[in-house]
Amino acid sequence: MRSAFDLGQAHRPRAVHRGGSSDGITPRVHQKIAEDAKRRLGRSKEATQPTPGVNMNHEHIGSDFEQFLDEVGLRAEVQALAVKKVLALTIAELMKKEKLTKDALAKRMRTSRAALDRLLDPTKPSVTLVTLGKAACALGRTLRVELS
Repeated sequence: MRSAFDLGQAHRPRAVHRGGSSDGITPRVHQKIAEDAKRRLGRSKEATQPTPGVNMNHEHIGSDFEQFLDEVGLRAEVQALAVKKVLALTIAELMKKEKLTKDALAKRMRTSRAALDRLLDPTKPSVTLVTLGKAACALGRTLRVELS
């Protein structure tokens, strides 16, 4: 006689394959699954109750994102990463437009390939104005820094 494992059904409960059982296990399993589905969809009382230990004050509703970043002390870091990402993408776009490889641009900048990789990495915000100036010059552009 072949087992459920031989038929590729080892992961399924036995009662489901036999169409139910006299001990009532199958209906309870289906009832439990239906209750879980309702809970996931937010239809049960438990889903509408606040989660213990979670602060649900709505002090940031209506405020802007920059104000929130100021309050948590991350605005300068987020702005630096955003500016670096724009610079890295702009330099990469200009390289593609001029059909320059990283090696060729590094030679024009008179720097190492590793330094150019750091410049093109949007997750590394520390970059010097000298390096940015070299990249701009190598790409036939001028660097303009502005405080606003």
